[in-house]
Amino acid sequence: MSQNQIAVGIIVENGFEGLQETLRSAHLLSDSVFVLSTESVAAFSTESVGNATKSVGNTAEYPNVIYCQSKSCHDEAALRNELIELAESQNTADWLLLMNVGEHFDKTTVEDFRLFLAKEVERNSLYVMVLYRLHREDGIRHDLDEETIEPRLIPLRKGLRFQGQVRSSILGAATNLMIRLNAAPGRFIRPSRQRDVVRQKKQAIRNLQTLELLEKQGKSIADEPLLVRAEAQLTLGDYIHARRDFFRLIEETTQPEIRLASYYGLWETLTLLPVPAQEMTKILLAGLDRFPVDMQLLTFMGSHLQRQGQLDLAARTFETAIRYGQTTLDIWHRLRIREMAVTSLALIHRLRGKGEEAIQVFESNLELIDDRTEFNRHLLDLYIAELQESKGHEIASTIWGGKELDLIRDVITGACQASAGNWTQAATSLELSYLSGCRDVLCLRWYSLVLLSLTRFNEAEIVLKEWNHLEPENKEPQAFLSAVQQPEHFSDIVRQFRDSQIKILGLSKPEVLGKHFTKNTPNIKNIKITKITKNTPSTQKPNKMLESAISEMISSSGLPNSKKIMTAAFRKSEPAENNSEQQNCEPEKIASH
Repeated sequence: MSQNQIAVGIIVENGFEGLQETLRSAHLLSDSVFVLSTESVAAFSTESVGNATKSVGNTAEYPNVIYCQSKSCHDEAALRNELIELAESQNTADWLLLMNVGEHFDKTTVEDFRLFLAKEVERNSLYVMVLYRLHREDGIRHDLDEETIEPRLIPLRKGLRFQGQVRSSILGAATNLMIRLNAAPGRFIRPSRQRDVVRQKKQAIRNLQTLELLEKQGKSIADEPLLVRAEAQLTLGDYIHARRDFFRLIEETTQPEIRLASYYGLWETLTLLPVPAQEMTKILLAGLDRFPVDMQLLTFMGSHLQRQGQLDLAARTFETAIRYGQTTLDIWHRLRIREMAVTSLALIHRLRGKGEEAIQVFESNLELIDDRTEFNRHLLDLYIAELQESKGHEIASTIWGGKELDLIRDVITGACQASAGNWTQAATSLELSYLSGCRDVLCLRWYSLVLLSLTRFNEAEIVLKEWNHLEPENKEPQAFLSAVQQPEHFSDIVRQFRDSQIKILGLSKPEVLGKHFTKNTPNIKNIKITKITKNTPSTQKPNKMLESAISEMISSSGLPNSKKIMTAAFRKSEPAENNSEQQNCEPEKIASH
């Protein structure tokens, strides 16, 4: 057997959805693949292998996969140990790489991982690897994406097994065997699936049942088991009891990583079942007193302060997060937490009319950002707002290419003209790109705003619908669509949306929105709206009162999807209904430490 051969072990629970993608990924790394399922594999011919039932699948695409049905049901540690024993029984590998159904290996890291196996792997080490958990099923990046590290590359050594009735861990056994813990290159990606939600809830119910049984046996529920219980209650929507357990952990545990995870969990429960803003501030301050340079807590605090209108304090908090913030890799945390801090700080500067400072925040932090595409989009929007067209063209070349880039250049020119208030000139450039087939959000947003300012409502409605289709979660095109469909109430609808933006962004004085802001919005209820046909010439003069309302919207959304940026630190779930019990917790105890 050659040195450093690996087998890939895949655990399947609650259905085989996503298995094909996981198998494709596994075969990039090894020809020896085992699938261990808690469900029936009767479709395959079987034979006994240790404690599992083996079947060699003879599918055309993956002829060498060994499919097994587990006898351990849903015991996490036992499932992983079965895979280890199965790999050992085959005597074909030195290492087992663990995967879960639905995950795939990041293709951009495959070569680094192979090189590592060939030249750098140490036989007496256990390796952790990075896992991304994506919020969207289609895998598109989202501000709620998370990351952590987990032991995934396991040396096949006698006695090296997972332990734990509630949450499995192999670290204790590794310590006993004097096996070092190191990090390996490579990344696993787990896109969100509806089945994952079902699996998580089933696992949460099993965890609660196990913990209840342990309590009946007289065993203490503290530290890790108590954290498991709190997280299970959070998963099942029992926010009140989850919050109580998180508070208890923060007060009682002596393990820093459990306390930090408890602060993260507590933050989620408090955004779903809110407490008064003052109490939230005390809790976050207590967390930062214990973990003063934690990137995620600092960003949460900055977002909270911004919502309360404390823009100076929020800006300083974001600056601290960017300059000194650290992440604890083995605790789930927001994948884009640094990017969120940078974007939020730039947004504060932009909304206060300090566009150059906002640009400087972005430009000085480009090297810290892994995926710069959306980051560069934010920077492009700032260049447009500050009428820096040449820089806009330069940054566009890092996002688009070919014919699309040529069309985007016209969009940038038109957007800068619109930002300067030259609506008629802007219409010419934007219309050219749109009619040439450009359907990027940048084009749709600025073209629709220009059409609205020119009272070309029929055309604007078509473009707004396209924009809304591309960004169904963005409230801005929805607000404008509603206004277009009720032209007699256009001013009121735009103003209401603007006011909601101000509230969300933590602005107490609309005057700080910047140079485009018009303090007194003209009432356009009595404007006669003429139905405009598609053949209406783009030389039509803008309606000054309508233009003013549109200008407010441009200024109040200084960066794309400013509401999304502001709310990214908050869990996207509906809060539970008010319950008198929610005031029973005692955050004062937390603040007193």
